[in-house]
Amino acid sequence: MYTKISAKDKEVCLIDKDYPNQAVNTPIYQNSIFHFNTVDDYLLYKNREIKAFCYTRGNNPTTEVLEDKLAKLDGGESCRVFSSGMGAITATLFALLTSGDHVLVINDIYGPTREYLSVLSKFGIGFDVISATDTKNLEFFIKENTRVIYTESPGTMTFDVVDLRLIASIAKTRGVYTVIDNTCMTPLLQKPLLLGFDIAVYSLSKYTGGHSDVLAGAVVGSREILAKIDKEGYKLGGSVISPNDAFLLLRGLRTLPSRLETLTLITSEVVTYLQKNEKVKNILHPLAYNDTDLELYQAQTTGITSLLSLQLVTTDTKKIKMFIDSLKTFSIAVSWGGYENLVMVQDVLEFTKAHSDKIIIRLALGLFDASTIIADLEQAFNQIEGK
Repeated sequence: MYTKISAKDKEVCLIDKDYPNQAVNTPIYQNSIFHFNTVDDYLLYKNREIKAFCYTRGNNPTTEVLEDKLAKLDGGESCRVFSSGMGAITATLFALLTSGDHVLVINDIYGPTREYLSVLSKFGIGFDVISATDTKNLEFFIKENTRVIYTESPGTMTFDVVDLRLIASIAKTRGVYTVIDNTCMTPLLQKPLLLGFDIAVYSLSKYTGGHSDVLAGAVVGSREILAKIDKEGYKLGGSVISPNDAFLLLRGLRTLPSRLETLTLITSEVVTYLQKNEKVKNILHPLAYNDTDLELYQAQTTGITSLLSLQLVTTDTKKIKMFIDSLKTFSIAVSWGGYENLVMVQDVLEFTKAHSDKIIIRLALGLFDASTIIADLEQAFNQIEGK
């Protein structure tokens, strides 16, 4: 499977408009405020008769360039960027939901998002979670008060794929908003809005930033929906990105297509190695899908990313710890999408047991040569041989 990124998307990532003094990069407008020439200009701005920069909690020139690029990449009309992915997610849910509403979660989603949905219960907002396989019976799970369907595809940790076109189609007939966390795929490899979804949310800290040095998030959708999120979730919520972080993300966008293409080649080799390794019980990644899931995945994406999970044959938790601790080129850390190799586990409580067949190890492959990664995995597997 190859990653195919369009020439148009590459141009959006690379090309900026002309700036003062022939600057090649977008300038950092490190302003908290901007002035008006006259009182009339200020009044026209306040009455929304003209667009102008006033206060960076609202708009900033550097941030605006980033938002324009992200909207174009997703095929959306509008975008807002936030100081974190959770800032984007919580602002979206806060703006769309009211007391008495219900959220239907499909697939394995980012853990803190589920935690936030649990917090919303004290405001009279409920939620249910269904699996990817339940999507074929989606109408059965939609309630009279379901306001939002929220999903990830592929899902967090398990990487199950769901039919985005089907979900969007059914939701539209029921007047339900559809929201997807598209962080894993980026808008270069999966464009949910073009598949019928209303909103795509992102942690830009991952592949978009690309260097593990910036925290940010984004929401992309129609002008109508984003106007509501902008007013109620963005400006009043205050989760505003700094102009310097926006600059770092613009830098990351320039190399994003090349990094994704390189990571495809690395990941393909590593997954092939793992598929042949007798110490690996299960690989969770699109390259290891069955024919049905692979056909669905290829129908709504244009490539793969370097995030995958695996389960070992051994259920001995001491051996599983030893394997992870023995990795030399991998750092034990959350997140992904940077230049480095990362490894993490989600099933923390399972390590309190002597044996567990539920532990999933997630690998985030960086820009190391595939042979280096494979050699590291091999030596780590050898550490648990016969022990």
